[in-house]
Amino acid sequence: MAKLVLIVLALCAVQGSFAMVRRDAPAAPAEEPNFFQSIMSIKDKIEGVFQETQQNVLKSLGFQSNEEVVQTIQSNTNQYVERLRSVQGVIEEEVKKNSDIFEPILKDLNTKLAQTTATLSEQNPEVVQKAKEYQAQVQSNVQALVAEAQKTVEKLKEDTRVPTENIQDALKKLYDYTFETLTKTANELKPKN
Repeated sequence: MAKLVLIVLALCAVQGSFAMVRRDAPAAPAEEPNFFQSIMSIKDKIEGVFQETQQNVLKSLGFQSNEEVVQTIQSNTNQYVERLRSVQGVIEEEVKKNSDIFEPILKDLNTKLAQTTATLSEQNPEVVQKAKEYQAQVQSNVQALVAEAQKTVEKLKEDTRVPTENIQDALKKLYDYTFETLTKTANELKPKN
């Protein structure tokens, strides 16, 4: 019996030492999403709001005049163009500072930004008269810009040199402004109760 008690005590002692967990360092905080994860998240939201905007244009034509719908699209597009120009200015400045690094990566995006702002600033009277066509034109230009921005993000991801904070900030703003403008347009074109 004494042997059995000693064996039980020995087992308890052994199990106790294995069951004890020691932590010398605090747990690492949850990792914040990095730049590329943030961009992908916003890109996914933009794709959803493209569809919502398109649907709301069609719905709004049932209760608003064509001119009112066009005016909403035009007003939001003009604000978007101004915001894009500020993004373009930052990108151009960064390319000037680090042309050897950023020129090949950002050249196509800069070209697309210039084309998009020019195209969206033009007033084509024939297209502007038809809200559906006008929205389609704006949307195709914005989608092409987002696609080019995505290519740039992928190039930056592949490049071992980390983009400057200004480049990251400019790209994030491009995505944010796109999302905000599309959301605002979609909300303004929703049927009012």
